[in-house]
Amino acid sequence: MSISLHRAFEVRRPVEDVWHFLTDPHSIAGCMPGAQLLDIVDGTFVGEVNLKLGPLGTTLAGKAGFRELDTANHSVLMAATAKEVSGDGEADLRMRSRLSVRSDSRTSVDVRLGVRLEGRLDGPILSRVLAGAAEILLRRFASCVRHRLETADVS
Repeated sequence: MSISLHRAFEVRRPVEDVWHFLTDPHSIAGCMPGAQLLDIVDGTFVGEVNLKLGPLGTTLAGKAGFRELDTANHSVLMAATAKEVSGDGEADLRMRSRLSVRSDSRTSVDVRLGVRLEGRLDGPILSRVLAGAAEILLRRFASCVRHRLETADVS
């Protein structure tokens, strides 16, 4: 099963502040609900994501990294692959974020997320639950990015 999601939001910060945040693996992981960044090895981020979906839950362990960093156009593509710690489920994720200057102190963020699920995660019930959860996670990610940047004292 494949899931495609889109979220656009605005942040009351200059584009360079938002760019720095969205290209910092610690900042990204801090805004991904359930994610834990365990290590960074040669530009590859190693981590886990704990998903708790009502009575259903699973932990995915995997690797991620930036596949494209276009500083001139403020576009970043992050890719991740993960497998269930207990189970045969697998997930591939692609997240592209594009930034646009709205003013000296406002930035528009456009995030497109694609997730492909296999194994147990692609089952008829779990895949529908995960699709709904992915929308909630993307909404929480956007809210966290906005909150952390707008309340930070970035000098």
